[in-house]
Amino acid sequence: MCGLAGLISLSGVGEAEARGPSVLKALSHRGPDASRTWREGPCALFHTRLRVLDVLPRADQPMDRTRGDRAVIVYNGEIYNFRELRDILIREGWTFETSSDTEVLLAGYLSWGSKVFSKARGMWAAGFWHPQNRQLVLVRDPLGKKPLLYTSGPDWIAFASNVEGLLSLLRQTPSVDRAAIDCYLGHLVVPFEHSVFDGIYKVPPGGIVTWSPGCDVRIERYWRVPERPGAAREATLDEVENLLRVAVRRRLESDVPLGVFLSAGLDSSLIAALMAQESHRPIVAVTAGTAGADDDERLAARTVADMYGLEHRPLEVPPVSAARLPQLIAELGEPFGDSSILPTFAVAEVARREMTVALTGDGGDEAFFGYDTFRGVRLAKTYRRLPALSRRVLRKMTGAGGGTAWGRRLEALCEYGLAPLASSFRNRMGFSEPDRRALLGSNQGDPHHTAEHIYRERLARLGELPDADALRRTFYETYVPNDYLPKVDTATMAASLEARCPFLDVDVVEFALGLPASVAFPRGRAKALLKPLARRLLPRGLVRRPKTGFGIPVGAWLRGPLGPAMEEFVFRRGTFMASLVDPLVARRFMEAHMHGADHSTRLWGLLALGVWCAVVVERRWRPVDPLPVGPRKQGGTE
Repeated sequence: MCGLAGLISLSGVGEAEARGPSVLKALSHRGPDASRTWREGPCALFHTRLRVLDVLPRADQPMDRTRGDRAVIVYNGEIYNFRELRDILIREGWTFETSSDTEVLLAGYLSWGSKVFSKARGMWAAGFWHPQNRQLVLVRDPLGKKPLLYTSGPDWIAFASNVEGLLSLLRQTPSVDRAAIDCYLGHLVVPFEHSVFDGIYKVPPGGIVTWSPGCDVRIERYWRVPERPGAAREATLDEVENLLRVAVRRRLESDVPLGVFLSAGLDSSLIAALMAQESHRPIVAVTAGTAGADDDERLAARTVADMYGLEHRPLEVPPVSAARLPQLIAELGEPFGDSSILPTFAVAEVARREMTVALTGDGGDEAFFGYDTFRGVRLAKTYRRLPALSRRVLRKMTGAGGGTAWGRRLEALCEYGLAPLASSFRNRMGFSEPDRRALLGSNQGDPHHTAEHIYRERLARLGELPDADALRRTFYETYVPNDYLPKVDTATMAASLEARCPFLDVDVVEFALGLPASVAFPRGRAKALLKPLARRLLPRGLVRRPKTGFGIPVGAWLRGPLGPAMEEFVFRRGTFMASLVDPLVARRFMEAHMHGADHSTRLWGLLALGVWCAVVVERRWRPVDPLPVGPRKQGGTE
């Protein structure tokens, strides 16, 4: 993994070059092994490198090659099938100076143009500068695993891997986009269609952005989530296994220590088993846990490690602390309200002691219908067919749920059953539209904008599909690039660790989405296509084991030690946060939570927004300074 940034300015890049140290510092966690600045004419490029393939300085970037055209590349990611592509390019007359995937990607781009991105298998964000015609091409992998942002004018463009790197290239910080704040409060993340700053944009997943002086920026998509499945057919166990085996084999390319995050869950256990069978070197399996925790999976994961002779490292992770939130928000550069970024970072920090590259089991739930939400929207369609009296009774029962998990599920079922999915579905973790109006007041911005558009537009387009399948495809365009992937990328890169996800291999995704729901989700059975493979490859007791993970007691933290942080970052008057969100309305949610309601995810989202305001916008709180905390209460760790 790496960090990249650049500025092309016809009026000169001397000022940007002077800011080079700040840019490189902002990218340093992403690439701690090497850093380099390249300048020629109107272009200045910056790169920090985590050396994974060809660890010699000869493979450092920016990299400059000429064949007919000339191009300079800055690149972040890994091309897992680079050896296959290199063999093809050698037959076409190329010679190579390194054994890196970077040079292969650059040669493929010069030979095949944008077609190389459809041939490549991996994850990437890259910039290609053409000095001869003064053209810049920015590109991102199909699913959006690696981040890339840009901002431009008629005679200049700046880009970077993260917000801080991009802001370091600009003369002043842009204003905040109020529509993005509305989206954030609705989803607790900023979707890729928006950026929290006006005029800053994200290269879309599977997107190519082309800039030339005096021309409008051109945005194209070379890959999109397939909208229709193929004809109904029987998916064989051999097909599923072969695709996953190839995806794992591709991700074993590494010249540095490589291992696997092994929980006791089905997905990561399958990846570990396939790694053991495909690798010709010992595999280190890291299982992180906290002594005494109910969700400690280390003992159960050992059964997989023993079965396949893995070098098992049951690592002790200290109780997850909210104190690191400013550091992670600064690394991301945008408000981010998914609290699971904390345990992800904690595991990555500990794992980094053992490895530089880690394979994970993430992505299996999206491909193979692993979430309860899929069953919920499937049941909602049945609920719509019930007599009106039965629906009213069920609606009344939701009020008696008392905030329990089952009560919330029933409430969601009834809500999704009120109307077709495109109209009824919303991200229930965030604030509803009326709550957002109250929080934002006159700061809402565009009155015609609504955060729900990122789901509604897609679900309406997929209205002919079964609801669960429409939602699965929508998740690949919303939750995956907006929440899951930024979380994993930020948390692992903050620890200078590279994460690879075989379940998010584009061939696996296209195969899974090519199957109709009747085949991939028969009678609402979760992971029906994976469980036969799990029964073949894993210990018997693991297949039926309930799904667990690192839980963090956000609700208890908010009722105890995080009180001072809420006062400092959310309720304090005279701050930028107070100009965005009404502190009195926010405090009402806090008071309700203190009296037994469960607003933990929403209040955490407000805290993350307040921390972003203080750390990134106002810069009155340093990223290295922990959150202020009060006395701990029983059952909570700050």
